[in-house]
Amino acid sequence: MANTISKRERIIWVSSVILIITIFILVINKYQATLNLTNERVSELEAEKTNWIQREANLTSQVEELIKQSEQYAQIISTFPANNPDIIEGLKRQGFDGNVQDIINDLVKHNELIPYKGVLGGKMGFYFEDKIYVLSDKWVFAYFEDGHISGYMLLNYSIDNNNISWKAIDSYLFGE
Repeated sequence: MANTISKRERIIWVSSVILIITIFILVINKYQATLNLTNERVSELEAEKTNWIQREANLTSQVEELIKQSEQYAQIISTFPANNPDIIEGLKRQGFDGNVQDIINDLVKHNELIPYKGVLGGKMGFYFEDKIYVLSDKWVFAYFEDGHISGYMLLNYSIDNNNISWKAIDSYLFGE
């Protein structure tokens, strides 16, 4: 009986089949577990993406609100009578021959009026003439900076024989 399989061979054959089936089941279980973890991570990422989209929408809304506010402030500033040529009428009565720009130009030369030292190698100054506001024939409101920090000052000025004298009234730095 050469064709007959011995009991021992059957046990080896059945054991091999069971081992192959067991390995196959373990591989499928491992794949399923990995797939479940991947699906959980995808769900977490989708939730995180939704949160970021909501944050972006909130920030966009805040930016739009800030733009509206800046437009409102720009409108207020544009109607403010700073650097009004009519100021010169009061100054002419005091004997001044110049114009508003002459007052601004003179202030730009007087960085010593700024009561703050520059930082990180910067030097305080009135660097932006468009941010110097001649309010009246006695008062100026001026922006100053050193390239790192900045602030505003209220100054009093007087004119004698076309010479401008300055006095700092008050000042502050942003963030103080």
